[in-house]
Amino acid sequence: MTWLSYSTKTLSILIVLPKILNEFAPDDIVLWYLFFTIISLQSIVDFGFRQTFSRLISYAFKGAKEIGIFKKDNSDLVPGQDDEPNLLLLNNIISTMKYIYLRLTVVAFILMGILGSLSMITPINNTSDFKSCWLDWLIVLFVSCISFYGKIYLNFLEGLNKIALVRRAETLTSIGSIITSIAVLNIDPSLINLVIANQIWVIIVTIRDWYLCHTVDDNFYRKVSKKLAFDRELFKQIWHPAWRSGISGLMSVGLTNLTGLIYAQIGNTFEVASYLLALRIINVIKEVSMAPFYSKIPLLAMLRVKNDLMGLTKVIKKGMFLSHMVFIFGFISVGLLSGTLLKLINSQVQFVSQPLWILLGLAFFAHRFGAMHMQVHMSTNRIVSHIVDGVSGLICIVSTILLSNYIGVYAIPVGMLIAYLGFYSWYAARYSYSSLQVKFWDFEKSTSLVAILILLGYVFINSFVVI
Repeated sequence: MTWLSYSTKTLSILIVLPKILNEFAPDDIVLWYLFFTIISLQSIVDFGFRQTFSRLISYAFKGAKEIGIFKKDNSDLVPGQDDEPNLLLLNNIISTMKYIYLRLTVVAFILMGILGSLSMITPINNTSDFKSCWLDWLIVLFVSCISFYGKIYLNFLEGLNKIALVRRAETLTSIGSIITSIAVLNIDPSLINLVIANQIWVIIVTIRDWYLCHTVDDNFYRKVSKKLAFDRELFKQIWHPAWRSGISGLMSVGLTNLTGLIYAQIGNTFEVASYLLALRIINVIKEVSMAPFYSKIPLLAMLRVKNDLMGLTKVIKKGMFLSHMVFIFGFISVGLLSGTLLKLINSQVQFVSQPLWILLGLAFFAHRFGAMHMQVHMSTNRIVSHIVDGVSGLICIVSTILLSNYIGVYAIPVGMLIAYLGFYSWYAARYSYSSLQVKFWDFEKSTSLVAILILLGYVFINSFVVI
């Protein structure tokens, strides 16, 4: 179901994107992808709570007695053989989640309203109908905040490992969104019509998650969502891993997407449109490649609770291998076919150069490698990602600034590579191997070796044979 859900995102690239590139001018395309970029930056405001709550709900659902760091010798946190849900702990977690997300939504609205609007001034002024574009932005702002609060329902469903159910529903709503977008682009193609059609489905998705929450397992959600007084002690336990994950998100996903916002302020329209197109495509490839591994994250938490390291390692190896291979296949396919396809559809936007695409691919692959290993270690509820992403983020920023005067936009992926290969990937992997009690070669020879060899082969062919 996760494969099917994420595949619909590929359909969006194959079906909707060509129509957008053909119908819209470059300045409208820049604005369209900036909307996506700013929405994705909501993860910064979330500040790691989404991952944290989903993981803690999984712990409590499998009977954990309290929130803690799961090690091999912490039997006091491990439930009995019956694995009965800890209803009181679940209720406390969900009450706290609602309390926090209500306040985070207000923060998201203020920050997006101020900072997001400021980042929109230059791109919107470059368009022919700036009044309509400001209306587009207001629609995106309000709907995004509704969607942000609605993540509490998705957190609960994922925490209960209802991944198949969620992804099945996601597939249906994604197909509905694609059909609506195609209809708009064929009947009355305009940016405001496309934005309205897209945001209606965002609201439908929120309603969908609310409905699923209240129907699964005989409305189990109602049993564990009774309003309780705010528990400060529980909040402290939740805050400890959450703020670390939040720093991690800011310095990884946030940093990557901020490059698009910054470049939109200083680059010319055609170059910005090309870069944002490449960034959007490689993000979709990344998201699709996440399917075999990230769909297992609730299961990883549950296996941690049981101290089943053998089963845990087996699930992780399979998920990582498939994730690597899907990323490589998507990355190489786009590299080989993008130029030809854009010419066939008479796109007003050109694709980035092959060297820039390769550098982006290498950077994203290195990040995915480290990020999956970081997720493995995070299943213990001991969070070090703030150190990993914080240090690598600073390395990336400094490297990009120093190189930007010499190699221009290439400084962005090169800075990422310096940070990820120089620190992020190996540092994250070290913690992962330690938590699984495995060695580097024993683990990676059947997990990432094949993908790395294929990737290096593609780089070699493009760098030497083609030239």
